[in-house]
Amino acid sequence: MDTYQKPLISVVIPTYNHAPYLATAINSVIAQTYDNWELIISDNASTDNTKNILEHYQDNPKIKINFNSRNLGMFANLNLAIEHSSGDYIIILCSDDLLLPTCLETNLNLLEQYPEAKLGVGSFKLINYAGEYIPSNLVYFYEQIAGGSQVFSPQESLALLLQHGSINQGLTRIFFKKELYQQVGLFNESWRHAGDWEWVYRATRYSPIVISGTPVAAIRAHSGQQSGVNFQNLTTSLEVAEMVKILLADPDISQIDAANRWASHLMQFQLWHALKFAMKGNFAKALTVAKAVHQTTGLPNTIMAMISWLPERWQVYHHKIYPHA
Repeated sequence: MDTYQKPLISVVIPTYNHAPYLATAINSVIAQTYDNWELIISDNASTDNTKNILEHYQDNPKIKINFNSRNLGMFANLNLAIEHSSGDYIIILCSDDLLLPTCLETNLNLLEQYPEAKLGVGSFKLINYAGEYIPSNLVYFYEQIAGGSQVFSPQESLALLLQHGSINQGLTRIFFKKELYQQVGLFNESWRHAGDWEWVYRATRYSPIVISGTPVAAIRAHSGQQSGVNFQNLTTSLEVAEMVKILLADPDISQIDAANRWASHLMQFQLWHALKFAMKGNFAKALTVAKAVHQTTGLPNTIMAMISWLPERWQVYHHKIYPHA
């Protein structure tokens, strides 16, 4: 009688200057209920205490650690970590986040339940710098699935990526078959913020996506996370604009009547960023973002979207409710 061989899951952690949170991330992998895993950690030339922390795990045969001699950039470092992986499946874990104990088991069961899908994304909980759970409106998309799971065809996934933006909400929790990565190719190393969104977009060409309302990870919100740094460097708004352009140019998207409305809704958030830059006296940055918005969805349409969103914005920030776009 054949014995079921558990597939190897590679957990990849690209890290840079996250020493205060790194051990928690690593220990969350070690504590998984699913035991056939390997952990690939690639340090991107950190300047904090990261190396000393990683030295405590070097004797663990299931953990492989790579130290870059120079900073390669976030997505180049991620590609390098995946390159060192041997698993049938891969899951990405940012070094300031953590996996919930049943994450690997839940994700594997999900893709085995829906074999037509090679990519899965589960829900998450939000924590602060101290690891305390905090309310979040970011999980609204997953809550709509009411704790269940659903497979979306490539055409349906494309629509979701424009209607809701980056439906994976960051790198942590993206779970996929290694063969999908080999088909899709590398994460775009020239991007600094929306490279996950762009990669998932390309992945829809090769596979349906299964999305689950079951939380599988905890995402940490803190002042030092990369998204905040990217915002200051304009990359968030500029890459969102580029991604929206890519989606609007897609032949399947162009057939959707609501596409331009969805796009204007996404870009109105970037127009808010431009206003914030202007209020801080950063007029060059404000003008750069406003120009990107105009070239993507047009200022009149985006301003109208901004005005129509004002009542919902009040709900989001004061009542923690996230209505439909």
